[in-house]
Amino acid sequence: MKNRTRDWFEDPPPRRTGVHALVTRGTLLLMVSRPYRRPVPTWGLPGGSAAANELTWDALGRLLSERLTLEATAGDLLVIDRVPAQEKLREGTNYAYRVEIPEDAEPFVTKSGRFGEARWVERAAIGDLAVDHSLRRIQQCLIAHDTGQVLELLRGVPRREVAA
Repeated sequence: MKNRTRDWFEDPPPRRTGVHALVTRGTLLLMVSRPYRRPVPTWGLPGGSAAANELTWDALGRLLSERLTLEATAGDLLVIDRVPAQEKLREGTNYAYRVEIPEDAEPFVTKSGRFGEARWVERAAIGDLAVDHSLRRIQQCLIAHDTGQVLELLRGVPRREVAA
């Protein structure tokens, strides 16, 4: 029997598509804890995974509504972050968008939301809560937010730095 090369178009590998929201209010940004990921809660941007055939910006609106009772739509794309496969986690691509919410809107973590809590955090204090890849992604989202660029990342590191 002839050894056949896999056709990645006809038989694509499974991949996750993640979406994240950079929600800011002046010098504050919204962060959420994810106690389900590790024994010690990790903090990051609100979001989650898109369903099969769901547009990323639609998924983000759905997740913000389901998990934080926020009615919001995805604004400008800030970063695209590629994450290679890890133990118990498929490879994936994460999209982070700028999200505007009304000044009087406050996030409320729903019981089914899979977040531990939501908190407004000063930009200077994000490193007190987020670590590793999550911290790098948030920092790059803030750079993209401030400069108007769309950044390509690999586990939170800008593509140009990875190639160097």
